[in-house]
Amino acid sequence: MTALLDRIPEGVFRVIAFVVIALLLGMILFPLYFMATTAFKVEREIYSELTWIPREPTLENFRAVIYSFRIPLYLRNTLIVALSTTAIVVVFSTLAAYAMTRLRFPGRGWLARGVLFVYLIPGSLMLIPMYLIIVNLRLKDTYLGLIIANMSFAVPFCTWLLMGYLRGISAEMEEAAMIDGCTRLGTLWHIVLPLSVPGLVTAAIFVFNGVWNEFIFALVLAQDESRRMISVGLSNFYRSDYYMVGPMMAGSLIAMAPVVILYILAQRYVVGGLAAGAVKG
Repeated sequence: MTALLDRIPEGVFRVIAFVVIALLLGMILFPLYFMATTAFKVEREIYSELTWIPREPTLENFRAVIYSFRIPLYLRNTLIVALSTTAIVVVFSTLAAYAMTRLRFPGRGWLARGVLFVYLIPGSLMLIPMYLIIVNLRLKDTYLGLIIANMSFAVPFCTWLLMGYLRGISAEMEEAAMIDGCTRLGTLWHIVLPLSVPGLVTAAIFVFNGVWNEFIFALVLAQDESRRMISVGLSNFYRSDYYMVGPMMAGSLIAMAPVVILYILAQRYVVGGLAAGAVKG
């Protein structure tokens, strides 16, 4: 197979690569384009025929989701849960990843494999046990209950990601600092964390995105509308058997805006963090 690939002329290979990338971009961007254009269409245009550009652009769908579907409340709830979960998970995962990559203790290898095993368990399998735990703790329909539930899948993922990044940081610098009198926590604060900024930012963004898009826990653990998350709120754009496509698309645009802005602002950290973790992990 490798020999066959080596015989393909570079020009042909570039054309094939361009076509594949163009197809992938089309598959990704077309739904976004359809969502964006539909959000600005009037109702009769949406249901009468397929048009690529709104004939009568309107902001009525955005007004409807803000004043009729309580999207600002859902966004506030999601921001509180996502930001709180991200901050807690990054702190816990950094300490756990540092311990498993730097400290020597019995069972370290098994503990690292256990983190990966827990991360690979589908969230749906943890739904019933997590529901019982949250209900017994009287945390149903609370921010804390949602934060604990989201931590169950975010901590293993974030720990595993940071373990790969921390392995790429030279331990000799920490040893030199400790010889000069710095404590273990001092080396973590003054040496490891500054060098781990791309990895920490990458982990934080993926955790934030995962919590923002999480649906199952949000649906079951936050049934009170005052604690409803945006992922669940977007599924309520219907009246009886009639789906309100225009407001649904407008709400989806509003919901994806914070995540897109976050990715744009931290793009170089994400690329650097993923590349470093992939090579050195």
